[in-house]
Amino acid sequence: MKDTPRVDFLRSQGLLNGRAESVTHPLFGASDFFDPRDLAQVRYEMLRAAMAEETSVAEACRQFCFSREYFYRLKRAFMERGYSALLGSAKGRPPLIALNQEIVTFVVQRKLEQPTLSGEQLRKEILDLYQVDCSRRTVERIVEKVGVGKRGLRSR
Repeated sequence: MKDTPRVDFLRSQGLLNGRAESVTHPLFGASDFFDPRDLAQVRYEMLRAAMAEETSVAEACRQFCFSREYFYRLKRAFMERGYSALLGSAKGRPPLIALNQEIVTFVVQRKLEQPTLSGEQLRKEILDLYQVDCSRRTVERIVEKVGVGKRGLRSR
C-alpha cells in the first residue's frame, strides 16, 4: 500500500482499514471516491448497503469483511450517536458483562428446571426480569462453567 497523505492521516487517527484488500463491494472498485482503506467510509457503506439497498446483512458483512455481530453493534451505535460512531471505538470485543450472583443463580435454576432452554431464551428472560442486556454467549459461558447442560447438573 502506497503511503499518501490520506493514508498517513487515516493511520494516525486509527481509521486505516487493515483489511482493505478484502472489501469486495462493487463501489470500491468503480471509483477513486470510494477508498477501501478508509475505515469510516467502509463502515458507513456496509450499513447503507444492508439498510438502504436490498443487500442482506450477511452479504453486506461478507462484502465489507466484518462479522454480523460487529454489524449489529455498529448499527446500534450509529442509530444512537450518528456518524461519530463510525469514527472509531475501542479495538477488540467489548468486555464481558459481569453478571451478579443473583442472575447466575437464576440461569442455573432455569437450566435445572428446563434443561432444553437455549442461551438466547435465557438471555431474553434475563433482559425481561433484570433489565440486563447480555449476550447469548455470556449466558452459555455461565452454563458451561457451572456444568449445567441438557441433562442437568453434571458431576465434577
